[in-house]
Amino acid sequence: MKKSFGDFIELTIAYIIIFFILREWLVPVMELTNTGLLHLFLVFIGLSLALSLFEVRPLLSGIVKIGYILWFVVFAYSGNPVFSSETMPFIFSEMKWNVTAIFSGDFGEVSDTFRTVLFLALIWMLVYLIHHWITVRMNIFYFFALTVFFIATLDTFSDYDGSVAIVKVVVLGLVMTGVLFVKRLLMKSDASHDLLSKWKMLVPMVVMVVMVSLIALFLPKAGPTWADPVPFIKSVTGQGESGVGEKTAGYGEDDSQLGGPFNGDNTLVFTASSRDRHYWRIETKDLYTSKGWVQSNAKVSADSYLNNEFIQTTLQVGKPENEQQIDMDLAIPLPFLIQTYGLKSVEANEETVYFKSNQTEKILTKQYTGEDKALLSYTLTYSEPEYSMQQLRMSDPSMLETLNSSYDRFLQLPNSLPRRVQDLAIELTEGKETVYEKIKAIEGYFARSGFAYDKRAAAIPGEGQDFVDQFLFDTKIGYCDHFSTSMIVMLRSIGIPARWVKGFAPGNTGSQSDGVREYRVTNDNAHSWVEAYVPGTGWMEFEPTIGFSGTVNIDYDLELDTDLQEEPAQQEQAPKKPKAEQDTKKATSGSSLNFKAVWTWLKEHPYVWVGFILLVVIVLIILFVQRKKWIPKMHVRSYRKKEADWSTFDSSYHVLTKQLSRIGLRRKDGETLRAFAERVDAALETEEMKKLTSVYEQHIYSKQPQDVDFAKLKESWEYLINRTIG
Repeated sequence: MKKSFGDFIELTIAYIIIFFILREWLVPVMELTNTGLLHLFLVFIGLSLALSLFEVRPLLSGIVKIGYILWFVVFAYSGNPVFSSETMPFIFSEMKWNVTAIFSGDFGEVSDTFRTVLFLALIWMLVYLIHHWITVRMNIFYFFALTVFFIATLDTFSDYDGSVAIVKVVVLGLVMTGVLFVKRLLMKSDASHDLLSKWKMLVPMVVMVVMVSLIALFLPKAGPTWADPVPFIKSVTGQGESGVGEKTAGYGEDDSQLGGPFNGDNTLVFTASSRDRHYWRIETKDLYTSKGWVQSNAKVSADSYLNNEFIQTTLQVGKPENEQQIDMDLAIPLPFLIQTYGLKSVEANEETVYFKSNQTEKILTKQYTGEDKALLSYTLTYSEPEYSMQQLRMSDPSMLETLNSSYDRFLQLPNSLPRRVQDLAIELTEGKETVYEKIKAIEGYFARSGFAYDKRAAAIPGEGQDFVDQFLFDTKIGYCDHFSTSMIVMLRSIGIPARWVKGFAPGNTGSQSDGVREYRVTNDNAHSWVEAYVPGTGWMEFEPTIGFSGTVNIDYDLELDTDLQEEPAQQEQAPKKPKAEQDTKKATSGSSLNFKAVWTWLKEHPYVWVGFILLVVIVLIILFVQRKKWIPKMHVRSYRKKEADWSTFDSSYHVLTKQLSRIGLRRKDGETLRAFAERVDAALETEEMKKLTSVYEQHIYSKQPQDVDFAKLKESWEYLINRTIG
């Protein structure tokens, strides 16, 4: 059905209003996530609306949108011209990286490129739904209300100031709602649809909305009637006044009072160019006070190193043939090094001395005169350590008894620690034969025991209350400090040395070139984790925090016929590459996949169920939105197989009226069949509905059977059905 020029103008105005409303959705998202490139996202919204406005065929429209998305990610993330030899390798590299991350369950490791594609796909779907609401439902109220709620929520609970945005949305939303209401009113009343009659109703409504909005904007406002709900919510969740105040995410040296909420901070700290994903280590702490971490009063000594000298640490270093380099560019000059596991040496452009504390393993950067020297860039040389699973399984608990006194400070616990913390650690490690298995049992406990990761809802322990005890048994809500500290305290309670490590998580992935990927690390990536001592192997890093996956590299050098199997929790924590190697070994041993194994795997990977449910929901939504197209097609196929008679004709006529109702041509109350048929033929520009209705009326009201050419009636019926689809 062709649209008149007046309808086209109305739809154009509606889409312009929708564009500005969607912009108010986009601006806070860009600000709060520090995403940038707002203008490119707005171009995509405008492009999608324009394609819907001009009713471009779905295939062509999809090609244009996909082309823009590909151009967007290449332009924004590759650092190369769009039409260059590097474009296709970049796209395939991104696809490989993200597919691997998704299928291995490391959803936090998907790149910014993939997140951008998903966000653009979400905008694509949203524009399609809005087009459906405007052209078919002629009602945008729910979208308008949701927008107001979205902006009001961000204005209340985040740093975003939505006072101006919410006024603009209310004005635009009221105008849009009024326009669509007038359109529905005119259609129901069969009033004239010419442009002049519509504007006679629309102009006064728009003027009234604008005038009332301006008056409301400039009139004096009274104070709030209700008290601010945020302080009350914070007090209920244990985030109220405590003398500590809210902290901002980022690296800091004072960890004596853990707990409490954190404000997000997306300030860039440094950018690392590396072939591997790393945890960025700064220092360790050893004394737990029941409230947080401080340094013990052990004798402090430091070793000094120059550029390119091998730096001796307590951690393992990988094989010489696996040596790699990382270029570090700091946005904030720091007087200490950001380290990585397997660190061998460092080189800065300037003459620098590196002082490594033998107590904390923090490496300070100083001038030859001894003064602090903050570096802006340097290069780390490292070789990623690889731990032997065979050796880890030889870590007998009796070997802990032979450790010298230098490890005593990593077994320290306050006398006030509640007994139930140790009891829980003993229960979790019962039946584990090796030190490594005991550590993994505690590491995997949090992911399967109802704990939640939340930076805003974390409580502060009261006076006389132990930080770990509160988290383990009372709140079960916290962030990395809660998970890492709790794991260390439980390990120490059963005699396994452990220390608290501070630094940064890997960060957000950026562009890639020649196998070297860019990692952008912000204050929000500040992180803490665990290093535990495994006899026969040494210090190893472990990651108990929900939602984070460590970077430890394990060589599964076990015999194929061994009866020992890795615990499920260990398999979940294993990095992608070793796990793939382990699966390969299992495959070569001739083991077959059975239902029990599949069920076990599904239980261990709950995200598969979540993904499946989301997929089903998306499919159902698509089927519902597209029902006016696929339902009639099914009926057409069905009726082609049936014999043409009065019974078939009667049911097919009712199917046709239901389909007409789906596209907005509903029979009105009291409307005769003949008047309804004339209105349908006028809308669809046909004469077939009158023919079908005439035969249908004879079938209902005439007692004498009529001679009817059912073949022609079927052709007319199918033609009308196809018109409603088109």
